[in-house]
Amino acid sequence: MRISLNALLSAVAGLLLLAIIAGSAVALCIKNAVPGLGLRKIDPVPEHLSEKNPENAAFTLIGQLRTATKPDADEHRTVIIITPWLEYKNGDDSLYEELDTKQRSLRSAISSYFTRFTDEELHLRGETLVKADLLALVNSMLVLGKVQAIYFNEYQFFD
Repeated sequence: MRISLNALLSAVAGLLLLAIIAGSAVALCIKNAVPGLGLRKIDPVPEHLSEKNPENAAFTLIGQLRTATKPDADEHRTVIIITPWLEYKNGDDSLYEELDTKQRSLRSAISSYFTRFTDEELHLRGETLVKADLLALVNSMLVLGKVQAIYFNEYQFFD
């Protein structure tokens, strides 16, 4: 009984594919994998804020910020890109004017916040605590009112 080379290669490829599928299934079952565990929850979009909550408005003029983390033990810095926006009471024109006037200081304060922590420290703090810190920081700079929340359209770490 002669087996052709094509039949032998097809059988080997089929067994290899079956082993890969079986190995993946076993790894997923044993490791208690949770797909999407490390992904961040998407923040609301400023354009839809008025539909969701008409009492509030969005201040989006801060724009995209690029900064780097504090160097770690290996002197490695991680680049971070953030696009924050602030939620405040709709119709509070004096607060809007203050935010607009202090736009550069807000950008600088938010950027410098990230330079105080290493990449690992920021990941350990988590996005919720980072936002709480930034909200307190922004509100400490304001005189004519307070911002209710801070959101990120973008929050990316680049090694």
